[in-house]
Amino acid sequence: MIFPSCYFLLTILLVHIKSLQSFFTPNTADYDAYGSKIAMNDYLLVVAQNNNQPPRFAIQFAPYNHTLTSSQCTLQYPNSTDTFIYTAAIGKKQNESQLHFFFIGEHIKNESGLFIGMATFNNLQQRSNLTSSICDTSFTYSLYYLNNHDHQEYLTLGVHPQGTRAFAFSNKYVAVFDTANASSSINTNIWDGNLTWPDSTFIPHAVDLSDSFGVVAGFILNRGNSTAKYSPMIYLLRFNSSGAYYHPYTVDSYKPVASIGTWQDLLTYDDADVYSAKYDMSVSINEDGKVLVGMQFINRVFYFAVNLTNAIQLTFISRYTNGRSIGNGKSIAWMKDGIAAVLINVYSLDYVWSTSQIFLFDIYANGYNSESVPLSVFPNSHQLLPSSFSSVFLNVVSSPSSLALLNDEGKVIIFSPTQAQYYPSVVRTGLSPFITTPKPCMAGTFKNKSGVFDCVLCATGTKNPGNASNECLPCSANSFCPLGSVADVPKSVLSTVYQVVPYPQSPESTIFDEIIIHSIFSIGSGHCLLVSPLFWALVVACVVIVIIIIMEILKLCVKTRRSKNVQHVVTYAFKHTDLIGDGKSWVGGLVSFSILVLVCFAYAFSNGYLKQYPIEQSGDSYFTCDESMRNAKFDTNVQSLAIPLAHAEQEMFDLLNEQIFTLNIDFVNTLVNCDSASIQAQVGLTWSTIRWSSCNNTDSVLTLSIPLSSQQIAVKVFLEDTKTIGALRIGMSSDGVKKEKYELRQLQFYQPFYKSGYMLSRNIPVALAITKIINETRPMEGEESDYSGIYIPTFTVDTNSLFATTKQYVLSSSIITTLSIAVSETPYYVKNIQQPIARKSEIIFRNLLFTIVCLEIFRLVFLLYKLLLKPIYQAIMRKYHHKTERELPYQVPMNGDLKAANHFKNGDEKNLDFTATTF
Repeated sequence: MIFPSCYFLLTILLVHIKSLQSFFTPNTADYDAYGSKIAMNDYLLVVAQNNNQPPRFAIQFAPYNHTLTSSQCTLQYPNSTDTFIYTAAIGKKQNESQLHFFFIGEHIKNESGLFIGMATFNNLQQRSNLTSSICDTSFTYSLYYLNNHDHQEYLTLGVHPQGTRAFAFSNKYVAVFDTANASSSINTNIWDGNLTWPDSTFIPHAVDLSDSFGVVAGFILNRGNSTAKYSPMIYLLRFNSSGAYYHPYTVDSYKPVASIGTWQDLLTYDDADVYSAKYDMSVSINEDGKVLVGMQFINRVFYFAVNLTNAIQLTFISRYTNGRSIGNGKSIAWMKDGIAAVLINVYSLDYVWSTSQIFLFDIYANGYNSESVPLSVFPNSHQLLPSSFSSVFLNVVSSPSSLALLNDEGKVIIFSPTQAQYYPSVVRTGLSPFITTPKPCMAGTFKNKSGVFDCVLCATGTKNPGNASNECLPCSANSFCPLGSVADVPKSVLSTVYQVVPYPQSPESTIFDEIIIHSIFSIGSGHCLLVSPLFWALVVACVVIVIIIIMEILKLCVKTRRSKNVQHVVTYAFKHTDLIGDGKSWVGGLVSFSILVLVCFAYAFSNGYLKQYPIEQSGDSYFTCDESMRNAKFDTNVQSLAIPLAHAEQEMFDLLNEQIFTLNIDFVNTLVNCDSASIQAQVGLTWSTIRWSSCNNTDSVLTLSIPLSSQQIAVKVFLEDTKTIGALRIGMSSDGVKKEKYELRQLQFYQPFYKSGYMLSRNIPVALAITKIINETRPMEGEESDYSGIYIPTFTVDTNSLFATTKQYVLSSSIITTLSIAVSETPYYVKNIQQPIARKSEIIFRNLLFTIVCLEIFRLVFLLYKLLLKPIYQAIMRKYHHKTERELPYQVPMNGDLKAANHFKNGDEKNLDFTATTF
């Protein structure tokens, strides 16, 4: 049995335990817990530092630069013992006389210790010469405790742009702090959250206010059988101006819905009601009514528009996604002229941090979606983080002309806007806040308006040598002018140097008989006609035909003795030139001239053809129609280096293996100098530093010549400079050697790498494989061949990693350009063999055969003429003579030859003496 006193003690104990459990005990060193610890406008920057002892606000007054008028100090928290500040906020449009800021917080280990407050600076005269002690006495606090309201896991703070009032939003209630009654007991009014939220389960995570509306983002509880316990929700708020405290009410909403099948669609948000930095959201509204809402847990930033004159609809425009990770949009800040700063962290899906960057988007000029290219990114290759500044970023806020970045250690970088042609460079002072200073845009980039963003690359076809004004200058039409160009570089700088051309293929016919017959008995046009033996043989044949016709005319029509004498002399002469009928026919003698022409051309062709070997020592074959004709046939094959070499080839391989290379590298269209270059080579397993033999930058081309200690080697070239590089050209050179019948050819090749509209990336991997080429030229006479050898290159590159776009350049933070070249030899070599189609003895023999064949062919033709054509011709001629004689009238010869006349009269024709020519 338990006595009543025991019941009393037990009740007291349970109440005490409950009270202990309700105490709020946050991690005071966590600047990411329960809200943004930084706020900023054009006149004041404040950071809540819960981890200080005692905890303080760090104050930075404008101007945000290194002038004497800029000052900073710290301000102790009110009732600083065990106080934790959730969020600090400030009106974006507060004027210079409104140097106050708002905050919400809670007293640790004190039940119902929530409060909302304002700190006001009252000593404007000493703003430029402040100390912490003066700061403590120059600020006054106005606090209002949210009595009867327990700890809230999510309590957000929004401030009217004019700084006239602040709103605290939670799931259970909304509180307004009015600066007009800051000293009054009625300065704060609280009402039930159900009067504002359409869904009573709504948990606000982030808020921002404009002059006429507000946007708040958070979670709502899903009812029914939904897979996700909570869902993100965005509300558009208006404020009731008829009342004393401007109660907010919801006029529109937007519920982000994940695409089916995506990883976001699988999220359940089971623990969204308990504070976790993973569920941080961000909202920012600019003066034009454009709204950005970031939800890092789904890696989305949403872009909306609200009509300033009738703010009743939240119009979705687009969204920006940053791949399969979380962290995109953890913090957002609108700036002037449509520029937005978006904090993009990269966390794994279980919220393990990887990287942090600030993306600056020109949303008005370029739009905002997943394909948008940032105007600039911080940090980058020349805007580096100070070594003492943690790389884990938590929040960005804007003034909106300036930008401030808070990291996980509570340190701050302030980006002051720079004028055109300058970008903000972070000064590594080692003290927070770090404040940027202006530096000129580097060559190849430009900036044409004021802002905190970086200079941008010159577009393709334009350049900036480093002395241009607000815009890049146009390049000349015949120059190489890629992305980020610094000068007009002639395109000839990127010429490819080849030493080895494709080895010729053997001609279709490699039989000399076919070659000579085709060359002799073909007719073309132009040059081919003039060198055609058949053409000239036909010309001679035409002359022969003309002579034969003349002889026949003389025979038939001219019966004088003189004509007979001429015919006799001609037939006598041509019978002595008859090669066909052995001197028996004068016509054969005429035709023999055509044979002589063909044979002479054949001998001349053979003499020229004999000299067309080898191809290295021969020129064009003008003696025939095909000027590319060579007395050479070729054979190419690939052989393994593992196969033992022939004794005759070993000397050539030894010369190739002993050749010493010089690696030649040209970085084209850049102002990088030699003092930025360093080189390492891998010898065995060790990387060691080596030197170049020559280095210079002439006409914006950085040229390096590097002697290599071995043929198979890995080389890395480091350029510790952030200047742009347009293209790359790699080559090798080496001296040649001549040793008896072995010639090691001089090595000199170059291969350019460039891509229109791109620039060279910061990491450039190149694989170079060299292959031995052995040329064997077999002799025209004798047994010993001549050998020559050379290496040919094969480059293997990945163009996706070799070149960079504007986006890739902007996103890169590397300060070193690294060129990695791995030189290796292929396990095979190429063997080319050249040998003559016809040697001298074969040509002589084939010419004799050709002569005999021509004679025999013409004899056969002449034999057919005598057996067929001549009898027919003679029969026709006899018939013609007989008819003519019958038709002739009797006439007395004028010369008084009465005897002949009487014979003719008496019909004694057979005694007439006609002398006729015969074939």
